[in-house]
Amino acid sequence: MIKPFVVILPSAGSGSRFGSDTPKQYEKINGKLVLDYSIEIFLAIKECKKIVIAISDYDNYHLNLKQDSRIDIIHGGLSRAESVRIGFKHLISSGLQEDVLIHDAARPCLELSQVKDFLQCFFSGDHSGMIFAKPSANSLKTSFDGEVISKNIDRSEIWEAQTPQIFNFKKLYNAYDLYKNDISLLTDESSLFDGLEDQILLYETKSKNIKITYKEDLKLAEYLLKAIED
Repeated sequence: MIKPFVVILPSAGSGSRFGSDTPKQYEKINGKLVLDYSIEIFLAIKECKKIVIAISDYDNYHLNLKQDSRIDIIHGGLSRAESVRIGFKHLISSGLQEDVLIHDAARPCLELSQVKDFLQCFFSGDHSGMIFAKPSANSLKTSFDGEVISKNIDRSEIWEAQTPQIFNFKKLYNAYDLYKNDISLLTDESSLFDGLEDQILLYETKSKNIKITYKEDLKLAEYLLKAIED
């Protein structure tokens, strides 16, 4: 059973590595904005009660996004993590206390069936959170100077954190309250729970859940989305 939940989509980033005047979340794939793919996935789930999209102060691209009464557009922060926290505060001020799902604006290749399974797995237990993750398939090395290998890392214990990530509302509120480091340095919200007793589960995802970082990733995403739609 899927219980009511809310979504935060941090979309204030400029995507400096992408190399375009248009932020990557507003590029088009098959005639549709990258961000719209994620929006449509969550709108298709009736238990999704709100989608908060955090944009930059100078963003006019959002005017072309899919419109829906469940969508709130707000101004985000200078970093991804700050935008998520601002989105969380917006939910609180709106009186919403459903469990919170966070998803990267530039991950358009979600499959609805997998997202539903992910949600069902989370709501069937009593854990603080669950994240999409992929086990490492590569040999991993460390290097102190970026030139010479220091040591090998056992990849059997290494997982690549992805999104969506979902968290119990009260547990997330508590994790933010206890976090004393620089919030802007967080790369994902599951890191808020490092050192706490809360259990955050791994949900093994398929390799097609890519994040668009460079222009060439658009072609790969186009291919993967066509495969999903077929």
